Amino acid sequence: MNATVKLTAFALVLGLVFGGAVLAGATFDPTDPEETEMSSHGENGGDHGQSDNGAAPAESAGPVVGGLAVSQDGYTLETQQNLFESGTPARFSFVITDDRGQTVREEFEPEHERELHLIVVRRDTAIYQHLHPRKDDDGTWSVQLTLPEPGVYRAYADFSIDGTGRTLATDLFVPGDFRPEPLPEAASSDFDGGYDVELRAVGAKAGADSELSFAVTRAGQPVEDLEDYLGAKGHLVALREGDLAYLHVHPIADKRDAQAEDEDHVHGKDSGGDTRTHANEISFAATFPSAGRFRLFLQFKTEGEIRTVAYTTEVSR
Repeated sequence: MNATVKLTAFALVLGLVFGGAVLAGATFDPTDPEETEMSSHGENGGDHGQSDNGAAPAESAGPVVGGLAVSQDGYTLETQQNLFESGTPARFSFVITDDRGQTVREEFEPEHERELHLIVVRRDTAIYQHLHPRKDDDGTWSVQLTLPEPGVYRAYADFSIDGTGRTLATDLFVPGDFRPEPLPEAASSDFDGGYDVELRAVGAKAGADSELSFAVTRAGQPVEDLEDYLGAKGHLVALREGDLAYLHVHPIADKRDAQAEDEDHVHGKDSGGDTRTHANEISFAATFPSAGRFRLFLQFKTEGEIRTVAYTTEVSR
């Protein structure tokens, strides 16, 4: 075989190898939750059997979670910018598109009194914001956003369509000297504006129903005049350490008041008697998707002001 023939054959082999690699790459979509083993919103529960392609799921127990992908179920979060200057207010705009690439405009359903919740948290969880952007007629959501310090932030768009909650997320960047803070150790109390809040989450286990209760006091006295915030006495978001998987838990509305009213009825008491015993408590139902540490952000309202407290909690297997 002469040199020309050898070179021709070698070029043909390289072409076949390169073409095969391109075809293989073209079949993988990094925004597809199934192909990247991403899960859906924590409120939905889910089937943890095999996936459509027969592969075992990434997690064998617990609910599916959100906030790990920019696209899910054909819906995609598309932002107009992801680079911000430290401490400088800027307009943050984005749209949600469907599987045809069309902007979703009217299909959003109110959840916790809003059609969409925007959660922005720095990836070390040291900075947290809960915002409610406005939607224009063309379906563009916008909000004035200030990222106070350098770092990488995770922006979560939490919404519901056709009765299904979804949480899509993307990263935002603030250049500068970023010094990540370690995740705080697990603690049962935090405070804001003179209000002390104690977390009671005994025996939280992965894949099992858990109740998280927060008791609000001031100067050692129960705070019984908590104001409604987003249709409840409080709003809670849980983020998993490591990947910041998003778990949007459910408030337990007036659970303790209802129990107290039942007891009053049995014992012939006025309904106002014992119902205020737990009026300073805010309770939530959660099913943690895995064991490990989670960062909890609770917001509640007093004296017309929204207050935020945060906790690290350990979830066992």
